[in-house]
Amino acid sequence: MSVETDRRELQRLQHDWMRAVQERDMETLEELVGEGFRFTAIHLHPEPMSRRQWLDAARNGFSIVTFAYEDMEVEVFGDTGVVHSRYSQIANFAAVSLSNLFRLTDVWTRIGGRWQVVARHASVYG
Repeated sequence: MSVETDRRELQRLQHDWMRAVQERDMETLEELVGEGFRFTAIHLHPEPMSRRQWLDAARNGFSIVTFAYEDMEVEVFGDTGVVHSRYSQIANFAAVSLSNLFRLTDVWTRIGGRWQVVARHASVYG
C-alpha cells in the first residue's frame, strides 16, 4: 500500500470511529480501539483512561449529538499513523456538557493488516 492510500484510510477510520461512538456501535469500537489504548484529556481527568474505561464510557454515558473534523493532518510512518486534528462536538457525559472545540492527536498502528487506534490525547482548543 502507498502512503497516500494509508492516509485516506486513516482519515476514513477517524470518522468511522466517532460515528461508532455516536451510534454506540460497540462491535465496531471493539475492532477499532486496540489493546493498550490510552485516552488522555487533562481537562477531564488527570490520569489517562484505559481501553476498558474508555469503552465503558462510550457504552454507558458518553453521547455525541454532532461532531466534525474541521482540520486533519495524517502522517504515516510504516505501520504507524499519527493524526493531528481540530475537532468539534456537541456531546455530554452523564448530563455534563463536553461540547467544545479540541485539538486531538491520535496514534494508529497496523496490526495484522488492520489499523487500530492505540492512543488519543485531547486538549480544549483556545
